[in-house]
Amino acid sequence: MAYTPCTSAVAANIVKNCTSPIVGGYTGRGVLVPLGNAPIFSVSASNPRTITAIVMGQKFIAIDNVFTDPFAGTTKASNGESGSIKHTKTFAFRIPQRGSDISRDIVEALENSPLGFVAVLEKKDRVGNGSFEVIGYQDALKVNADGVTQDETANDGATNVVMSCSEHFFEVVLFDTSYATTLAAFEDMLAGSF
Repeated sequence: MAYTPCTSAVAANIVKNCTSPIVGGYTGRGVLVPLGNAPIFSVSASNPRTITAIVMGQKFIAIDNVFTDPFAGTTKASNGESGSIKHTKTFAFRIPQRGSDISRDIVEALENSPLGFVAVLEKKDRVGNGSFEVIGYQDALKVNADGVTQDETANDGATNVVMSCSEHFFEVVLFDTSYATTLAAFEDMLAGSF
């Protein structure tokens, strides 16, 4: 087998996009893909960081966190803990509901999922490639040991959930052809939720 390196030299300039400057933040809409339901991910042949489609046999889980700071605490950071550079990804969201059914059907179900989840998050930036972030594709998202908290005096008493994973790729996106096509696929995932 011929030697093929996994990395390449920097292949683009590091400059501001003058016609479409970057816009930070999330819309608050997202989808959790339960890996226990054997989803099928279609991946771009030219760039494995681009997922072109996600097909589920079961339902997706919609997340609607339309607060003033949706998904606050969602971050990415490089680390070398495994002996190679990986990226620790944290996904933070709120459950704006309460009660025993929510405890059983959402909180404890998230905590006890053996295979974890992939999250697809809609960003405010509508550039197309990069508008829908995917977290957990290489290493499933799971709830952190101290990742479920609730303070009755903060965020209207919503439960805060923090999930994390560690992946080789810094950024993975859902993107197929154009922003409009990808948005339609994302809307279909939301429509196919519980």
